[in-house]
Amino acid sequence: AGRQTPVPRAMGPMERVWGSLAFTRARCLQNERALFDHLLKDTGLQWHAHDTRVSDSDPDDVVHSVVVEPAPASGDEESGAKNVARASPPRVDLVLVHGFGNGGGCFFRNVASFGAMGRTHLVDWRGAGMSGRPRSFPPRTYDECVDYLVDGLEAWRASRLDERTRMCLVGHSMGAMIATHYAKRYPARVAHLVLTGPASVKDDSDPARLANFLQGSLPRRLAFNAAVLAWRVGVTPQAVARWLPASVAMRFAGRYTRQRWRSGDTLDEDGQEVLARYVLGVVRMPGCSERVLSVLLRPIGRARRALATVLEDELDARVPVTFVYGERDWMSPESGKECAGRMQRSEQRSEARNVEFHSLPDAGHFAFVDRAAPFEAIVRSKWLG
Repeated sequence: AGRQTPVPRAMGPMERVWGSLAFTRARCLQNERALFDHLLKDTGLQWHAHDTRVSDSDPDDVVHSVVVEPAPASGDEESGAKNVARASPPRVDLVLVHGFGNGGGCFFRNVASFGAMGRTHLVDWRGAGMSGRPRSFPPRTYDECVDYLVDGLEAWRASRLDERTRMCLVGHSMGAMIATHYAKRYPARVAHLVLTGPASVKDDSDPARLANFLQGSLPRRLAFNAAVLAWRVGVTPQAVARWLPASVAMRFAGRYTRQRWRSGDTLDEDGQEVLARYVLGVVRMPGCSERVLSVLLRPIGRARRALATVLEDELDARVPVTFVYGERDWMSPESGKECAGRMQRSEQRSEARNVEFHSLPDAGHFAFVDRAAPFEAIVRSKWLG
C-alpha cells in the first residue's frame, strides 16, 4: 500500500554541522513518503500526496495534503491522484487539520485506523507543514491571517473534493481555529466540526497566578520577559530551531516525538527515526504562515479574540460541534466545557442537541496521540454515525 520510497539518506558531514540549507521541500517530502510508507505497510490501505495551487502568481503557494483510504479491489487498474479525484466520493470525507508547528504526520497514530474507516485527508496549513512556502506572506491583521488560512483550505477542497462531498472537519489546537472559521464561512460543506484541544476559546490568563509564578525569581522573570518580547516581534520556536546545528535539532526532534508523542509505544526504531526526521523537516523548512502565531494569539498562547464568540454567535447552528480535550490539556478544558454548555443551552441548538463535550483521562494537548482509541471512537461516531 502506498508508494515504496527508500528511507532518506544519512546526513553528510556539512549537514551534521549546519543543516538548514539541506531541508529543502523536496527532501522533506521524501521524509513524508518514508513516514507514510512505514505507517501503512501491510495495512491494505493506499495513500497519495497532492499539491493544490492556491495562487496563480506564485508556484510555491500550494497546499499539501495526503489522502488515505482502502486500496482498490483487485482488477481495478486505475489508482493514484487521477482516480482519487474522479472516483464517486462518499457522502462525507474525514479531514484532519494539524496545529501550530506540525503537519499532517502528527496524526501518525490515527491514520491507519481512520483510513480503514473511509477516505481520510490530512491537510497541511497554507504555508506550513509540507505545504509550499510562498515568496511573501501578505497578511498583517487578525482577519487577514484568518482569511489567508481559510482560503488555502477552501482552495484544497475545491480541487480535491467533489461538490457533493461534505467534511467531518477535525482541527487541533490552532488548526481548530482554522476549522471553526472555515465552518463559519462554508457551513454547508461541514457535516460535523470536531475541535480537539482548540486554542483561543477564551482568554484564561490569571494575572494573580502569573505574578505569584514570577515572584521572587529573577531568572524566571527574565526568561518570561524575553519570551514575551520574542513573541511580540514574531520570533517563533521554528525560527530558533533553524539556528541550531542539524545534529542538535535532530536530537531535539527525536526527544520530542519519544516523550511528547510516545512514539516508542507504537513504532519500532526505524519508525521513530522516520517520524523524527519528518518533524524536523516541518520545523526547519523556511518560515511562512507560522507568522500568524503572534497575530492570532497574545503572549504566551492567550486568546487575542475568543473563539467562543465565533462558535456561539456566528457559526450556523445547524453545524454540529464536538469538543474533545485531554483532561491535562494546557488549553483549558474548562473553557471548552463552558462554551459547549452555553451552546447547548442556546435557543438555536437546544432542540437540535448537536453539541458535545468530551474530556479524555490520562491525556494532554495531543489527545489523539495519548488516547488514540477513544478519540478515534468519538470521531467515528460523528463521521460515520
